[in-house]
Amino acid sequence: MRTQQHPLPSSALGTQRQLNSLHFGPADTGRKVYIQASLHADELPGMLVAHHLRQRLAALEEAGALDAEIVLVPVCNPLGLAQAVQHNPQGRFDLKTGENFNRHYPALKDEIIRRLGASLSADADTNKANIRKAMREALANWKVTTELEGLRRTLLALACDADIVLDLHCDCEAVMHLYTLTPLWPAVEPLARYIGAHATLLATESGDNPFDEACSQTWWQLAEHYGPQQPVPLACVAVTVELRGL
Repeated sequence: MRTQQHPLPSSALGTQRQLNSLHFGPADTGRKVYIQASLHADELPGMLVAHHLRQRLAALEEAGALDAEIVLVPVCNPLGLAQAVQHNPQGRFDLKTGENFNRHYPALKDEIIRRLGASLSADADTNKANIRKAMREALANWKVTTELEGLRRTLLALACDADIVLDLHCDCEAVMHLYTLTPLWPAVEPLARYIGAHATLLATESGDNPFDEACSQTWWQLAEHYGPQQPVPLACVAVTVELRGL
């Protein structure tokens, strides 16, 4: 396991927070899975799952059983985790701005089209690699001015080149269920069956750019823009996993 530390912009003089990502398996296979927990920081089941998943992944890595890189961020929202009002956790909304921690991620389609123009080819794999490079460059050039923007940029930069993205949440009272984009349902259905999801909620755009849509929506938007002569695969399957209730 390799641990990477990602400093976040300071929210006030004399303060500094960081995000930690855990990396398992080989990083040079071109295959990647990204999993983060508790973007709504008062939804604790995701962090509990990540705690056990970390142990399982470490054992699999030790046994040489991983053939892809798996990036795990067990505590993906240190900002929200630090928020409490009179002993009550307040991890869903940023107290400074009132913004939902799982909204307002950047939509990358227009920036990628600006960067790539008509340079895509008839080879889908080459196009995928070029689009991911453009995504990484666009995020690296995003001039963030707040700690919250820095958190969003860091999380999306870790996830943007992953084949699979799982964002672990929970509800107040709920059965296991998923959110994903409608074009991704054929790829997500096996996951829904594996984890016993009672429902999967589908949309092409749910509004305000939640994290999972920011990761995956760009791909089908680019596919529609470029058309079959310049094929763009649905290269990121992103899912919000609702781990039942609190």
